[in-house]
Amino acid sequence: MGESEQERRLAALDAMTDWDLGGGEAAAVVDCGSLVALAPGVSDQHRKDVLLSFLLAQLVANKKYNRHTDPVRWYEFYGETLERVGWVVKEHEGFSRHRPRKVPYRAGPLVLRTLGRVSDGNTVNLAGAAVRALAELDPGDRAAELFEDQAHFERAGNFQLAVAEEVAEQVAEQGEGTVGADVGGAGLVVLRLGRFRCRAVDEATELGRLFHTDFRAADEFIGGAQVLHLNEDVYGPLRDGIAEKLGARVEVLIAPVGGVR
Repeated sequence: MGESEQERRLAALDAMTDWDLGGGEAAAVVDCGSLVALAPGVSDQHRKDVLLSFLLAQLVANKKYNRHTDPVRWYEFYGETLERVGWVVKEHEGFSRHRPRKVPYRAGPLVLRTLGRVSDGNTVNLAGAAVRALAELDPGDRAAELFEDQAHFERAGNFQLAVAEEVAEQVAEQGEGTVGADVGGAGLVVLRLGRFRCRAVDEATELGRLFHTDFRAADEFIGGAQVLHLNEDVYGPLRDGIAEKLGARVEVLIAPVGGVR
């Protein structure tokens, strides 16, 4: 594909959105019911690839199954959709239920521990910064409202926490953490994905803002983690079609949280 065609495609995607994708800096974005942390050095094109493929997988799974009342089958279809568009699972930690030693507990530390099973310290730190940035938003902020609207309903929740990095391919194959590495937009996209579902069983638990909720011993909180690589040979030919299929829903269902620190 010539440079002019690549520029045309990027311009078309830019015209669809008013996002601040961070300009190559670390940033956090709410993507429907997911919180995505974008590491420094991830190119604008790859940031859009991550966000649009994530949005597509959620919407396709939503159409097939209710994400809050049928989360097991929802996650199966969600994962299948990600794989069909080019995400390759490299590591997989299955779902397990949290058994709290102390109550009440909150989601933030728990989701970071789960993500830490497939991540190094730098990745977990970036994920933690994204969680804090979201939790500190005013409740009326568009990103905060979007996340709470999509990530839980009544007394059940289903949400994701992901960190996207762009690394040299040989580094990715070695499994080394490279948050902050700059490979000039020509690297492999590596995604570390935490998948979570919860249910407030204890009558005393009020499922309000998810990262502000005090969960109790009877409540269910289940999580798992994966490492995925984006296969450009598969995703590249689908890129324009995915953007076209999502259309105006991109502006409605993706909202920047802002920079992370």
